[in-house]
Amino acid sequence: MALCDLCSGFDIRALLLHSAAQRTEETGMADRNHVDGEDYRPPVPLFYAHYEGIVGLQRSSIQGCTLCSLLYGAWAKTLNRPDITEEWLEKTFQGPLYLGCTGWIASRQGIPYVSLTQKLPDGRSRELCHFEAFADREDIPSDGSALLGRAVYEDPSQEACLAVAADWIDTCLNKHEKCNQIREREKSLPTRAIDVGDISTPPKLVTTKGKVGTYIALSYCWGGDSTFVYNDKMAQDLKTGIALGEYPATLRDAIIITRALKIKYIWIDALCIKQDDPQDWAAEAAQMREVYSNAIISICAANSPTTRSGIFTTRKFELPPVELVWRDLADESKIPHQVSKVYLRSGSELWDQSLRMSVLQTRGWALQEGVLSPRTLSYGSQQMIWECVQYQADEGGRITRPTQDYRSKGFMQQLISGRQKVSINPLQNLLIKLSLKSPSEENWWKSFSVANPYDKWNDIGEQFMGRSLTKDFDVLPALAGIARAFHSALNDEYCAGLWKKEIICSLRWQRNPRYPADQSTRFDLERPSEYLAPSWSWASILGRQSVISSNWKTRDALKTSAERVAKVVKVHMVPKGNDPFGQVVRGELVLRGPFCLIEELPPVYSLQDEWIEKTPGPQSKSPFQRRMYDVLHETDVAIYEYYQQHIAHENQHFAAVEIVHWNKSPAGGEPGMDFLLLESTGEPGGTYRRIGHYGLRKYELPDEENVTPKAYASLVSENEAYDELMNSKWKTKTITII
Repeated sequence: MALCDLCSGFDIRALLLHSAAQRTEETGMADRNHVDGEDYRPPVPLFYAHYEGIVGLQRSSIQGCTLCSLLYGAWAKTLNRPDITEEWLEKTFQGPLYLGCTGWIASRQGIPYVSLTQKLPDGRSRELCHFEAFADREDIPSDGSALLGRAVYEDPSQEACLAVAADWIDTCLNKHEKCNQIREREKSLPTRAIDVGDISTPPKLVTTKGKVGTYIALSYCWGGDSTFVYNDKMAQDLKTGIALGEYPATLRDAIIITRALKIKYIWIDALCIKQDDPQDWAAEAAQMREVYSNAIISICAANSPTTRSGIFTTRKFELPPVELVWRDLADESKIPHQVSKVYLRSGSELWDQSLRMSVLQTRGWALQEGVLSPRTLSYGSQQMIWECVQYQADEGGRITRPTQDYRSKGFMQQLISGRQKVSINPLQNLLIKLSLKSPSEENWWKSFSVANPYDKWNDIGEQFMGRSLTKDFDVLPALAGIARAFHSALNDEYCAGLWKKEIICSLRWQRNPRYPADQSTRFDLERPSEYLAPSWSWASILGRQSVISSNWKTRDALKTSAERVAKVVKVHMVPKGNDPFGQVVRGELVLRGPFCLIEELPPVYSLQDEWIEKTPGPQSKSPFQRRMYDVLHETDVAIYEYYQQHIAHENQHFAAVEIVHWNKSPAGGEPGMDFLLLESTGEPGGTYRRIGHYGLRKYELPDEENVTPKAYASLVSENEAYDELMNSKWKTKTITII
C-alpha cells in the first residue's frame, strides 16, 4: 500500500492550484451554434518529474507502489496488447515521464485532470493517460473544493448515494432562480400514475382525475418484457396494490428512488397506459410532451437494458483509487502536514461517453423523454448524472455542460414554457409590412448560443435517426412531443419530421444504410413494416444516424449563392388520428422546378443480384443520364434509399427535379445543382415518389497521378454531367411528391 519515493514527493495540491492559476484563454471552439466563455486553462504537462522511462514505472508498479500501479495500469489498458515486455517498452516508448495537468474548460468539465505525460527524444510531449483527483464528501479540503471531484458510491442504493440525488433536487427547487422561473412545482398529473406508497403500503395505480401535484417520470428500456403491464389481465391487481418485491427490478428501483426523494407519484408508461387498448395508447402518446415536461424530474435508467435488470447495479472499477496527501505549506515552518486525504482514479472510467453509449441512449422514445424533462437524474454504469436548467453535475463531482448541445435544458424549457415569443413594437411592425425592415433575428434563443432553432431541431433529428424503435411506425410519435414544443417557437407548419419554411434545405437529407451484424448481405434487408411518412421525409425509411444537411450554412447559401430555387407550391399532411405531430397516412409536397425524365436506372438492389453488373446503355445517353445510373449503381447511400423506397408498377418511369442551382454550394463552394430522384407511383394524376437525392458539383480536376483511376473517372463524369446541364434547358414543371 506504500508509495515509492518519487510518488511520495508528488504534491497533488500544488499541481491543481498551479493549474487553476493559469491565465484564462479563449477556447477557439466558437461557431454559429456554440460559443465557449474565455475559461480555458492551458495544460501544465511537465509539472513534476517522475521516472526516467516507462520501464521504471512498470517495475515500481510490480514492486507494490499503489500510485505507480494506477498510472501504469491505466496506460497499459490503452495498448490492448497482451505481451508487453521491458525490451519492447524501452524501444517503443522512450523518454522521461511527468505528472501534470491537461488543459481544461471550467464550463465544460468543471475540474482539471491529472495527466501522465512522456517527453520524447525530439522534444515533443505526448499524453499517455489522465486521472481525476477526488475527495470524500465528508472531508473536502477548503482550498480544493472547486478542483476536486467527489467519491462515487459502490452501491447506488445506499442511503448516502440517494442523499446526493435528494440534495441535487432540493438545491434546484429552492435555490435555482432559472429553474423556478420556468416551471411551477405543481402541475396537472397525468391521466394515471403510480402512488408509490411507503414501507407498509404497496404501490398502486390511481386515476388522477385532473388533480395537480408533483410526480416523477421514468425513462427506461422495456427490453421485450411485456408481461408486467397495465392491461385487462393486471388492471385490478395494479389498482388494488402489488407488493414492491413483485415488481420487475428496474420499476422497483425507480419506486425506491421516488420514495427516497419524498415524491408521492411516479409515471411509468407500461403501467399508466393501457397496453391492450389502441385508443388509450394513441391518446396518451399524444400527451408525452406534457407528461415529461410537467414531471418534477425524470429518472433515466441508462444502464438497464430490460425491466428485469434493475437500476441499482454495483459499480465496479478495474483500477482501485489511490490515496494521496493534500499538503498545506502555508505555515512559516514550511513543514508539510496532512490536512485531508484525497484520491486519484482513472479519468477514462468516469467520462460521459459511457452514459451516451448506454442502452437507453439507443432507444428512440428515450430521446424526447430526456430532452423534454426539466430535470433528469440518470443512472449510468458508474455514477449518477444530474441535469437541470441552471446546473449539470455528476456523482463524481464534475460540474458539466451537456456534451450534446441539443440537450440544453434551458433552451428546451424556454420552448415548452411559451416564453420564447418575440415582441415587435408597432413601428417595427409597420416597417416590416412596408418591407423596409426584416423581422428581428435577435431572438431569445441567442442567449443559448443558438444561431437558429431549426439548427437545434436538425441536431435532434440526426440523433433520433441513429436510435432504434421496437415498432418502426412509432418514428413520428416518438418525436411528437419535441415537435410540439418547437412548433410554438418556430410558428411553422410541421411536416412529418421537417418544417415547411425550411423544407427546401431539409430535402437534402440522406440516410446511412443499416448493415447486418454477420455481414451476410450487403445491407440489412428490413424495410418499413407499414407506411411511415411521405417519401420526401427522412422518417419514411429505415436507416442509421445520418445528416439532414440543413444548417446555417445552407440557409445562408440559399440567400446569397443560389441561382434558382424550386418553389414550394403546397404541403398537405393527413394525420392518422387527431395528433398533427403523430402518425400520418399521407403527405403531399407540390414543387415547381426544372424537371427531366431519366431514361434508365439500374435494377433495384436484391439478393438475387448482390453486386449488380452494369448493363451497357445506348451510346446516345447523355453524361447526366449516365451519372444518375452510376450513382444508383455504385453509391451505398443511394442504392439503400432506392431499395427502401421503390414500389414498382407497370409502365413506371423515373425523373429528376432540381431543387437548388448553386453558384457556390454550401459545403465546398463549388457550383452545382441538387436534385431529387423520383419514380412514378402509378396513381391517377401522375404523382411521384422520392427514391434519392443527389448533389451534382463542378470540381477542379486534380493531377491524374494523385488520385486513383476510378476517382479521377468519377470526377470527369461529374463535370461532364454538370457541363451538359449548363448548356441545356429543362422544362419547369409542377409535380406532386407523396
